[in-house]
Amino acid sequence: MIKLSNSSFLPIFAKLLILMVLAKSITLVLLWFLPSDGVELAQQHSYKPKYQRVDFENMIQSPVGAKGQGAASSSSNAVSITSMVLKGLYGKQNYGYVIVALKTSSNKTSIIAVGEEFSGFTLNSIAPMSATFTKAGKEYTLELEKTMTSSRASLYEPEVEIDDGSPKTVSKEDILAYAKSPQDIWKEISIVEVKNGEEIEGFRVTKIAKNSKMATLGLREGDVIIKANNIELKSYKDAIDIYNGLDKLDAVQIVVLRENQEVELVYEIH
Repeated sequence: MIKLSNSSFLPIFAKLLILMVLAKSITLVLLWFLPSDGVELAQQHSYKPKYQRVDFENMIQSPVGAKGQGAASSSSNAVSITSMVLKGLYGKQNYGYVIVALKTSSNKTSIIAVGEEFSGFTLNSIAPMSATFTKAGKEYTLELEKTMTSSRASLYEPEVEIDDGSPKTVSKEDILAYAKSPQDIWKEISIVEVKNGEEIEGFRVTKIAKNSKMATLGLREGDVIIKANNIELKSYKDAIDIYNGLDKLDAVQIVVLRENQEVELVYEIH
């Protein structure tokens, strides 16, 4: 039986004791410098917000639109009766229409019927040489442009009747000339509304100037114009819309009531 000496364990025991002392010393140093609250694990979170569609075009345009509407409103409010010019008129009292423009752009005319509005002013009535407008409860009178008064005075000329047996010829040059100066039409012809209650059923020819271009078109005093190109004429706007498109047509068909009979008038445009 082998007998071990205690002296051989002393070096090993001494080394283990030294290692334990070093480990304890290191632990004490670390505890001294580390925070008392401890350290939590930092976690990365990936946050995805809820999808919402953003219309950047509307975000940009909406303020501009609102600004434009505000500018248009303020522009309308800024227009006074003295900044308007009455270039022509047709009708009397509470029916008919006028041709108006702003002095700053007198070549840009508008045709306004009684009850319609121009730059905030509502056409209320028509007199021989003026038109009455209302705005914000106040009444304003606009006189006919001075250069137009002489032509207006010659509006009523002796009428002449022309036979309508064959198609009539109308030049595009005449149409364009009348389009630029609508008041010249009313130097040659006079018409009035024919109503059934409040509804317009046509326009009656009351006067045609002798030896005028209108006198060659086959219309007669007493004719009631009821249709143009199969479109019933229920307002001045209907008639003006057709007239403004004449330069794009080759022919125009007008239906009139003459002595309770429908008569068709055909005009070839060259």
